Amino acid sequence: MRAGSDALVKTVLASPRLLAQLWRTDRRTLLHELMLFFIGSGFILPNEPVWSDVFYIGIIPLFIYAVCKKDFDLHLKSCPAPLLAAGGVMVAFCFSIVLNVATPSQIGPAAFWMWNIICTSIFVFILTDAFTKQADYRERLITLMIGAGMINIAIALPLRLGFQPLPWEGDILRMQGWGLTRHPILGAVIMGGVLLMALSRAFSRHHWRDWAATLAALVFVLLTGSRGPLIGILLAVPVLAGMKYPKTILTALPVLAVITAIGLRADVGVFHLVQEQIGRGDSHRFMLWSLAWNDICQMPVVGHGPAAKFNTPGEPFPHNLILSTWLYAGTVGGFALLFYLGTVCRSLFSSFDKASRPLSIAILIHTLVSSMTDFAQVVKGPAPMWYMFWLATIFAAQIAPRSKASAG
Repeated sequence: MRAGSDALVKTVLASPRLLAQLWRTDRRTLLHELMLFFIGSGFILPNEPVWSDVFYIGIIPLFIYAVCKKDFDLHLKSCPAPLLAAGGVMVAFCFSIVLNVATPSQIGPAAFWMWNIICTSIFVFILTDAFTKQADYRERLITLMIGAGMINIAIALPLRLGFQPLPWEGDILRMQGWGLTRHPILGAVIMGGVLLMALSRAFSRHHWRDWAATLAALVFVLLTGSRGPLIGILLAVPVLAGMKYPKTILTALPVLAVITAIGLRADVGVFHLVQEQIGRGDSHRFMLWSLAWNDICQMPVVGHGPAAKFNTPGEPFPHNLILSTWLYAGTVGGFALLFYLGTVCRSLFSSFDKASRPLSIAILIHTLVSSMTDFAQVVKGPAPMWYMFWLATIFAAQIAPRSKASAG
């Protein structure tokens, strides 16, 4: 297995020959490698049902087989704290589902959401396990996300021609992406993570390709017209740049502020697009939050279950991570979510890898800010939420590989 590990360090994706070797020698690592293929394919394949089937047909059977063969160390003491806390979120949603089954007609939706939780749990477990075993997995994941994200943009812009007027928003054009980014808001959140990864690479390597990838991702986000993710990026980028270049950012921020003010006042180019999006209203967020609060008060402890929906046409969920979790999983789920985010922050700031910390903090800021205006059930899967929340937070936790001594 030594030769296989060395080969993995040199490439982003394992070769078919190496995958075949891993099938014979190390199914656990094979799952880690297949997870990279799966994450990259979400940018390229149609979301439903092709991308989902990759997980159902390819990863789940192999995972079950590996568990039966005891390829994983499933002792609680060996699990990273964020993984255990994520399990708490899953359990809270399970309780809510079970306690909300009152009639035979609700058994079907309950089984559907239980399946969602199982799939999400497997994704979270394999991804976390990969970080604990492979020291280079983080950098390979960054390279994969940037490369696959650029392919996604290349499909979405010239081929997808995804500009569609929305009559209820004054016929403002908003780009529809491709694959998992096909929805303007979800695509902006996912591509925002790609943008931050590319920008971090650009700061470190000073290569034109990284700057080009950063610019392409920024254009994608701007064309979606999604204000929550854009605000997340506008807050995360100065943090990333400031931690990388503390002295330079003090000069750059005032200059950028002046340029932005002049550009918005001139109402030209990209500034016109930003001005147009700012002026299109509040997207009914305050109304949705009010509806969510009213429903939460009816069942505050255990929640209504993830199958709950508003009666408002076209607006079935609260568009807020905290309110959504509270609505679906109750106070128990809300505390479980906050505890998970707390363990992510603790893992992040206790990590010895300080060089990677600026990017992790930036991605966490972008994720949390975006989640305040757009997120729904965190246990739905396979779905964009895996990229928007679980991949982002697990990545931000900077879970380091365990030493052989601690693993034993």
